[in-house]
Amino acid sequence: MQVIGLFVVCVFILNACAVLICTLVERYSSFAGLITFLGFFIVNMVIAWKIALAITEKFLVSDAQKKANEEHMIWVNSLFPARR
Repeated sequence: MQVIGLFVVCVFILNACAVLICTLVERYSSFAGLITFLGFFIVNMVIAWKIALAITEKFLVSDAQKKANEEHMIWVNSLFPARR
């Protein structure tokens, strides 16, 4: 749940920056401003997710949770040898 909250915050911040940039571009061409915003909007989703994951893994996940995840992945990989 924490990662989703961080994702929403990151999307909000990145899209606010995109609006500022696109406002400057729109002074020259409204079509270019729209295309620029759509490009930023799509790319911001990917960037925001990666930032949220990095922050969550670095600061919000305990060592016990990391160890449990590693043990779980070893168990899953033992069940499905084709995944290796």
